Amino acid sequence: MVNEKVEAVKNSQDEIKQEVRKEVGEVKGEVKDMKENLSKVNKDVDEVKIMMIQMLEKLNRLELLKKLPSPTEGMLTTPREDILITGGRASRRKRLKSIAIYSWEKNGWFEVSPMIEEHAGASSFIYNDQLFVAGGEHNKTIETLDLNELPLKCMKFPVELPYDCGGHQTVVYQQRVIHIGGFHYDKSGWSNMISELQLTCTTMKKLCQMPEPRECHGAEIIEDKVLVFGGQKSFGYQSSLDSVLAFDVKTNECKEMPPLPHSLTQVATVRWRDQVVVLGGCGKDGKVLNDVFMYDCKTGKIKALPSMLEERCRCCAVITGNTIVVLGGMNKKDKFLNSVECFTMGGSTWEYLPAMNEARFGAVAEVLPSTRKYVQVCHLRYTLRVQHEDWYYY
Repeated sequence: MVNEKVEAVKNSQDEIKQEVRKEVGEVKGEVKDMKENLSKVNKDVDEVKIMMIQMLEKLNRLELLKKLPSPTEGMLTTPREDILITGGRASRRKRLKSIAIYSWEKNGWFEVSPMIEEHAGASSFIYNDQLFVAGGEHNKTIETLDLNELPLKCMKFPVELPYDCGGHQTVVYQQRVIHIGGFHYDKSGWSNMISELQLTCTTMKKLCQMPEPRECHGAEIIEDKVLVFGGQKSFGYQSSLDSVLAFDVKTNECKEMPPLPHSLTQVATVRWRDQVVVLGGCGKDGKVLNDVFMYDCKTGKIKALPSMLEERCRCCAVITGNTIVVLGGMNKKDKFLNSVECFTMGGSTWEYLPAMNEARFGAVAEVLPSTRKYVQVCHLRYTLRVQHEDWYYY
């Protein structure tokens, strides 16, 4: 009996031991799984930490880049002045005397009081805060706009050009107005003279003779040199020139520079630092171009820039800030253009601006001082006129 009880106790103990071993094994398995899971969690945490560190490094780099000056920062922050355009032709039979101003702020065109006479193929310059429009087809009159008086109003200047002159250029150097070439309507011939325009009498002081006569050329002043680009010496595109001249205003001497890539007439030009940007025009074959290139005035080297959106000849161009604006002209289909496009130096493409109210071929354009609000005044005058015509009073 006792032996049986002892045997039963032993069996019970064996069962308990087996059960305990089983439970211990299960616990060990669970602990192992927990260790593996914990290891995996630690690994995931480490990966998250690495990702966070990498993100922080990227954020720090971006913050540093934001503080560094961008190569185009000056271009983006340079203020742009409004643009005045006047004269030209709307068609082969219609010469213009209207004046319009483009406002960057309002992104639109606004008309102001017109000129007294029609001027197509004239030249323009700013002298002592007055905008001058000189000559044009069968015209020798000079008109002025006082940029300090609002609203703008054209006045006939008491002095005229000595003869009807169109297709010429004028630039200002230290209170001197330099007149270059053009077509002499009184003599039905082309001028090869570089002269100083006297604003006190109807004469021009002859300074230098160019190797060839020319009209429809481009001209820009760089330091003490007047650079003259292309043009034509007779009727027709076949007479277009590839020559570039440098006229020294101190010595009154003219020398030839390295030529253009090919003959060009009816071009537009703007000055960019110590270089000149040449836009559009026609070649000897009469093909209207949308080419744009930069001419280094010291070396004569050419650098191509992105082409304009449209082919243009006898367009006009200005540069305001770092933005070149090209206006009007005529395309290869002999269509007179009212379209306007712009290009920011350092960029890669041209963009359209709002079109002008009328086409303009052979017009002149100038940038206006940013210190005055010309558009607000002309917009107010227009509003008052409309209100008066409609019998509205406020």
